[in-house]
This record gives sequence, structure tokens and C-alpha cells, in this order.
Amino acid sequence: MTTDLTTEDLRRLRRVGDRDEIRQLAYRYAWGLDSRDTDAVAELWIPSAVEAMKRRFRRSMSEVGVTVLFVGNHLIDFDDDDEAHGLVYCRGYIETRDGPHPGRFVEQAILYRDSYRRVDGAWRFVSRGHELWFGVETAERPLGQRAARWPEHHDGVGTVPYDEPSWRAFWAECADPQYGGARDGGTGQGGSQHTRDGS
Repeated sequence: MTTDLTTEDLRRLRRVGDRDEIRQLAYRYAWGLDSRDTDAVAELWIPSAVEAMKRRFRRSMSEVGVTVLFVGNHLIDFDDDDEAHGLVYCRGYIETRDGPHPGRFVEQAILYRDSYRRVDGAWRFVSRGHELWFGVETAERPLGQRAARWPEHHDGVGTVPYDEPSWRAFWAECADPQYGGARDGGTGQGGSQHTRDGS
């Protein structure tokens, strides 16, 4: 026996798919920043914002070292079939470049306030506000350790993100004075990378 789906059933199914696609925006944003694929991050925005976002992320991500962003709770509310807004929790680890202790990490508890729009069948960011519960400098310097050479050692510095092609390309491009001059990031050696703090 089969039961035909009602219009309401179909609407609910579509919302399930929409929520999943919107959540992917937050995940792809985090990985794009962590791997320094800033063009891919910019493409998550509505078309009219893409070029401005490319410039913004090239600048801001050249001012910090390694970042690790963990996406958590994600609340999504729909305004209509093609517009939505949401709240995203994120725990971030950001390597500082300058300040009293370059090479240390700042741990942040972040809240993103997002708005989303479906454009040409795909969900995109319209806006993304970054707010803090707190940020605190950690005592550890995780990138100051020896290379892990996994599986030889369980502790130490690994190869992520240094071996990511987008990471290497980003730092090679940042040697251009247009992006702030030569940087010492992206060594690819699994060692400490001292970069400049910023957002």
C-alpha cells in the first residue's frame, strides 16, 4: 500500500534538505578558512558579495597563523521558502602573529548571526556577524613541539594544514606586497609558524 505525499509533506521534506544545505555553509566556511581556501569561502556568499569577500578574507586570514574552527549548535529559522536566518556556535583556536606572545593560541567561544538566501537553487550567506562570549590566550604553544611524524609519535605537530594545496598557494600569494608583504607562514614543515594576530 502506498500513500501519496501531501503538499505539506513535500514542504517538510524540502525543509530537511534546506537545513542540511545551510549547515554545510557553516562547515565549508570553517574548513575554507582553516585551509586558507579564501576564494571558496567567498563563493559561499550571494553573488553580489563574492568579490568583496575575497578581498576581506585574503586580508584578514593573512594576519593570523593556524586556525582550527569547530562548528557546533546551528539553529535555523525560515523567513520564507528562499530566506532564512540562523545562529551558529563555534569554538576557535587562532595562532597569534604579534602581541606579547607571538605563536601562542587564542581560544574563542564564538556566536555567528547569519542570514541566508537561496540563489539559483543554492543556499548562500547574505550576512554573517561574528560575536564573542570570550577569547582567552592559552598557556600552551602546540605548534612549538617537534614534528609528530604520525604514526611515529602521538604528540607533536602534524601536517594539517601545511600540506593542503590551498594553504601553500595562499601563503605564496601573500608574499605579494598587495597582501601585506612577505610572510613566514606556510612552511609545510610541521613546525611552528609565527604569524600576525588579527581578525
